[in-house]
Order: sequence, then C-alpha cells, then structure tokens
Amino acid sequence: MNKKKRFHISDALTRGLRDTIQIAESNTDLFRNVVLPLSRVELDPDNPRQLAICLKDVREGIDPMDSQFARKQVELEKLEELAFTIKASGLINPIVVYKSGEMYRVVAGERRSLASILAGKQEIDARVFSEKPKGFELKLIQWIENTAREDLSLAERLDNMRDIVKEYQRQHGSVELTATLIKSITGLSLSQSSYYLAALQAPEDVQCHIQNGNIRNLDKAALISTISSADVRSQAMAACLQGASLKQIKLVISQQKSLHKNKLPLQTEQRGRTTVKIQMGSTAKPQVVKTMVDSILNQSEYNKYLTTFAQVDWMDLRQTTKAFRKLVEILELEMA
Repeated sequence: MNKKKRFHISDALTRGLRDTIQIAESNTDLFRNVVLPLSRVELDPDNPRQLAICLKDVREGIDPMDSQFARKQVELEKLEELAFTIKASGLINPIVVYKSGEMYRVVAGERRSLASILAGKQEIDARVFSEKPKGFELKLIQWIENTAREDLSLAERLDNMRDIVKEYQRQHGSVELTATLIKSITGLSLSQSSYYLAALQAPEDVQCHIQNGNIRNLDKAALISTISSADVRSQAMAACLQGASLKQIKLVISQQKSLHKNKLPLQTEQRGRTTVKIQMGSTAKPQVVKTMVDSILNQSEYNKYLTTFAQVDWMDLRQTTKAFRKLVEILELEMA
C-alpha cells in the first residue's frame, strides 16, 4: 500500500523563506524579539480570522448557547492538542505582533497564542513591530508563518498564495502572474512555484475538488490542472480521488491520451468535446448568488443547511463563490 505523501518543507526552501522574511523585516526597520505577557496579547479585529473561537472562549469557556458552539468545540479540541505540545516542548516559533496602545495585536500566530493560554503559560515569545505591517509585507509575513503549519489544507495554501500575489500586484502594478514572479516574492524553488501557478490557474472542475478537500496534494493538483482534455482530466481526477500515487496518475494520463489518439475515425467525427457537465455561468453581483442560496434553503428539506451559510460575507466575492460551490455540492449529494 502506498503511503500518503505529507507536505514537507526542504532545507533549501526553509532557507529561502527565512531569507525572504529577513528582507521584509529589514525593510520595515521596526522589528525586535521580546517575551510578552499573554495578558497583553490580543487578536487583531481588522485581520480576517480563520478561527471562530476567540480569547474569551478560551479563557472563560464556550457558551453552550453560542450559534457556533459545535464549530468552536472542534477548534478547541485542536487547540488543546497544540497546547499539549507547547507544554511538552515549548513554543518553537514566536508569534508576530504589533504595538497597539498598551496591547500587542497578533499579525501571525493566532493558534499559538490561544494554545499557549490553554497550556497555562503566562508569557510568550514574540516578534514585535512598533506598528502594523501593511500590504505586501503583512501578507509575506503571514505566508511565512502559514507555510510552517502542517495542518493547512491545499485550498488554504492556495488562498494564501493568491493573497500575497494580489498584495504584490497592488503595490507594483498589474504584473503578469508567472512561476518566476512567485519564486521571487516567496523564496520557493522555481519547480515548486510552477506547481503553485498550475494549481492557481486550474480548470473549474479541479478547483472544485481542491476547495472541497478531495485533492490535497499540490503535485497531483498541478499535474491534473495541466491536462487540456476534459475526458483525460476526468480520468486522472478519478484515479487521484481513489488514492492513486503521482506515478500511477501519470500512467493513467498516458494511457488515456493513447486511447484518444488511436480512436477510429467514426468515433472522432463528432466535433468539439463531449459535454460532461453543465456550465453555471458567472456574475459580478454576489446578491444574485445569495438570492439563489436563500431560495433553496427556504425549502423545508434544505433548512438543515442554514447554519452552513450563516457566516458567509456576501459582499466578499471569494466567500460567495465558495458558498455557491458548496450549495451545488449539497444539491448533488441530496439528489444522488
């Protein structure tokens, strides 16, 4: 049985990332290492949060009447696992904060901060900026911090990459997205940057499987994303979802391409690709998607999914896109 491939950061990549963050820190000229009392550390209300659980929940317990009680309980269990590690081995990587009045707000290291409180720690190692890093520098720091996390999904890694590229383009103008650009701003190797580029530009069907967590390996996602034939890509994805190794997926692709090449003339007379799915179109108005979601959720048999969409920011195009894909996934499951 093939062992599942785990995301691993090579020594060379670690050195590249370290060099990149050192450049960002030297440019700000506002960085220092300190030990902070946890009582003076708070989460930044201006930063988009991935966790539902907050400082009050950790310090006082989660209110059973909280609308997000179930989600917070799951997050708390994961934080307790991290807290156990911190108790046993200490905090390996310091959190990143900036000074805000008498408090220090977390730029990167939200989980480590909360887990340290659960571990009963009174202090925490921190990298401190006298003011909040902005734009590209902020995204770069968060990228470095997130890269070290093993629990980050492929979808989250790609979202982080989109954020850092977006901030870079905002500061430097509309620069073409290439593997070389990704390499220069992240410190990744050119081959790793090429994998990220392919996954970022993946066809919609591949993107959907990545967002749903069905494709979790960057190398496999990149390989499947480069297949132009929808039929061959579908076969490769099916193999991937069944747990095939990268080598096995390459073999499936080779076999499928050979079959398509050797088809009889009568089998290739139909023009165009075979339609294998319905295209849902696109819209720049999130309210259109919200109206569709609300219409379906108002039906009694779908009321049970109301909480799934309760926290969606319908003004955020990315969240709205994910919500629509989730709705389609739910409908496909319900109608199977």
